Parts: sequence; structure tokens; C-alpha cells
Amino acid sequence: MKPFAFLGKLQASKSILNRLLLVQSYDTENVRVLGDSSCDDVQLMKSGLIQMTEGRPIEAGGAGTVFRFLALRASRIPGRHRVVGTPRLLSRPQDELLKVFRQMGVTAVQDPGGITIEGAGWKPQGDTLLVPSNRSSQFLSGVLLNSWDLPFDLYVSAGGKKVSEGYFHMSLRLAERFGMKIDFWDGDFRVRKGQKPKGGDYTAETDMGSAFALAAVAAVNGRVTLTDFPETSLQPDAVFISVLEKMGVHVARMGDHLRVEKAPRLNGVIFEIDRAPDLFPVLAALAALAEGPSQLFGGPQLVHKESNRLEQMGRLLAATGREVRVLPDGMKILGDAPARPSGKKIVFDCDEDHRLAFAAAVLLAAGFDIEVKNPQVVKKSFPEFWSILGWGH
Repeated sequence: MKPFAFLGKLQASKSILNRLLLVQSYDTENVRVLGDSSCDDVQLMKSGLIQMTEGRPIEAGGAGTVFRFLALRASRIPGRHRVVGTPRLLSRPQDELLKVFRQMGVTAVQDPGGITIEGAGWKPQGDTLLVPSNRSSQFLSGVLLNSWDLPFDLYVSAGGKKVSEGYFHMSLRLAERFGMKIDFWDGDFRVRKGQKPKGGDYTAETDMGSAFALAAVAAVNGRVTLTDFPETSLQPDAVFISVLEKMGVHVARMGDHLRVEKAPRLNGVIFEIDRAPDLFPVLAALAALAEGPSQLFGGPQLVHKESNRLEQMGRLLAATGREVRVLPDGMKILGDAPARPSGKKIVFDCDEDHRLAFAAAVLLAAGFDIEVKNPQVVKKSFPEFWSILGWGH
């Protein structure tokens, strides 16, 4: 595979954009969202908000964030609403939504095609809203970002272990930028009643998941310079910079540019993946190309993503010849020698998961003969990915 080089600006973070668009729906006149993305998830959020205001079924496609955030958003509006999604999306954890709705006096029925919601807005049935957060942080983020202009103080408890806390903290910091007053104690919090988003311009920064995908390919066989790259980021995935440095990759900041170049060698790494679980597939692929063992741990929620990422990455890395051990919360990449191409073709089905396609690209950059099935899954978050690489997928 020929080396690639890229100099340019990536689209805005889909995670931040969708959160900004959700908050903007509570004050469309005064809140302005700057930055954009052509990825499927952002386009579904935009169209879903329009469908909601027009009383039509809300189409979430395969986007878990869109489905969960807009189901909660619609439940704030008296009446009957319908949110639909793909069979794969509906097979992912959604019971938490039903539990939230019951506690807020909203009737909700889930079926194989979606969820039907009916009620008179949020009417708390108890003192504290319990939001289960042991499988995804999106339910807690969705509740927080939909707590504007309530006629009562909302007391919220996540209860038990929370996964992917970094993504909830991103939601929290965004809410605070909009002026939301939140009181915390013992892990629980209160959103004060009657709050409205502060008007103004809100800019969505570069997508860190997309940046990591390109940076990882560059670390193996290329060079990338990302322009207009933020000095600090709200996204937990920005930790990829320090992870690459630990693996021996040269990463340089030059003003608002970030440059990553091919590493002379990659070192194994130990990383608690719960800090940024979306990094897992690409990081696991890099670890397979590293000298020395690696351990990625602390991510049991990886089985509930767009695919079972633990299982799928275990299969892909085993096909490269690198010994791996899949754990309930992560993976050990064993042995001292990096995986090397054998000339044997690997047929890899991305299983409707964009981040598995990114991981396959890292191995393609290392010279593995991989036939990527359904490579266009990258449209979910990074439609330009293959064209930037120039590899013809």
C-alpha cells in the first residue's frame, strides 16, 4: 500500500454537533451552531429535529445517539411521537429509555421498528430520576441536555457504575457553556428549574475520532497535518495524541496544526479504554503492529456498540497472525513481534460498524491484503475517509 499524505481541515465533531443541535432546539432564535458535517449521524439529527416539529415519525437510521437524544427530546412535547431505527440499532440497549419514561410519567412502547411515546411532557413520578448508566452514558447525557425550561427542579442519579464517563462529562461541559446551573453531590446532581440556553454562537470543534483514524494510518505509513486543530478539546477521544506518543509516534503541534508522521517502530501500550471507548478498534489494530504486548481494558460496553467490537476485532487481529486474547472488558495483544503480512487475503466484514473500517485501514496501510466488505459504513461519521486515503474504496 502506497504511503499517503494529507494536509487539511476535518469536519466538525458529530458528537458535539449533535449535542449543540439538540440544545439549539430549545431556543432556535438565539442559539447559533457553527461548524458542520456531512456524515450520516449529523444529517439524521438535523432531519429528525424537523420531523419532530412537524409531527412526523423521527428517522434515526442506525444512529444510537440520534435515537436516544430525540426520543427524550420528543417526550418533552405533549402528544404522541414515533422514533424509528434500523434493526441493528433496535437490538442495542434501549431499555434504559423505557425506565426513564416510566419515572417521568411518559407512556412508551418499544417494538421491532422503533419506539412510540405519548404523554403530557415530563411529570416526575418520584423524588429522584434514576438513569441506568452501566451500558451507555448516552441516556444520562440525553436527560441532562433535555432538562431546559422545566417547571421543577430535576434530581438525577446514575446509580451504580457508570461507563464512558468522559462522554457524559463532555455533555456536562457543553451544558455549562450554555449557562445551565447544576448542583452535584455524591455523584448525583440537580438541574434547577426554569433555565433557558444562553444565546450566542457555539462552534463545534474538529472530530477527534476521525483525526485518530487518519493519524493511526499515518503512524503506520504516511504523514498527516490537520489544520484548525483545537489546542484543547471537549472530546475524550483527544487522548489519542498522548496514546500515540506513548507508542513511539512523532506528534508535533505547530500553532493550530497537528502533524503525525510514520513511526520507525510502534511500542505496545497499556490503556484503560473506558476513558475513550470509541478509540478501541483503531488502537487495537495499531497494537497488533507494535513490538511487545499491549493491554486495552475497562471497556465492557464495547459489546453494545454498532457491533460487538471485542469479538470483531479479535477475529480481525487473529487473521493477521498476532496472538490475541479477548477479555470481557477489553483485549490483550500478546507476543513480542508485530503482525506482518503473509500475502494471504483477509476478507473482513465491517458488520455495519464504521470504526471497524477505520481499523481495517490501519492494517491495509501496513501491507495486509484485506478485502473490506461494505467500506461505505464510514459515512456514519467520516464520509471522506477513503477518498482522503486515496485507496479507491
